[in-house]
Amino acid sequence: MAEAYAALSQAHASYQQSMSIAVDTHASADTGLALKREGQAYAAALTRYSEAAMAWLIFVDAFLHPKNVRRAGG
Repeated sequence: MAEAYAALSQAHASYQQSMSIAVDTHASADTGLALKREGQAYAAALTRYSEAAMAWLIFVDAFLHPKNVRRAGG
């Protein structure tokens, strides 16, 4: 999850930078394509982070939740 969060943070920063460039240059065709590419990378990183977070929460619920630890003899 930590790796997915780091990738998400980097993708967000790259997207923010592309958005700033697009605004400063009044969104030329090149900056529009860069913004789209960075947006897609950001969306993919967000999806990976969401999947990692859900996997972690499922693990916690299945193996670390107090009701399950008692049941397993822990």
